[in-house]
Amino acid sequence: MKVSRFGLIQKLVRKEYKSVRPTAHQINDVIKKYDLNLYKSDGRKRSKEALTKAVALAVASLKS
Repeated sequence: MKVSRFGLIQKLVRKEYKSVRPTAHQINDVIKKYDLNLYKSDGRKRSKEALTKAVALAVASLKS
């Protein structure tokens, strides 16, 4: 099953904050909470495996 990272972030923001038009601060909080960032803190790109695991955990939290 192919899941859009951006669509997932939107659904998580709606779940957390109940707002249709979230602020950038709310979006960044969700990205940090579920570890959905594309880059590491040193600026290098994260591996595809790491992103896949983070997305899978986020999808599981959405379903529960």
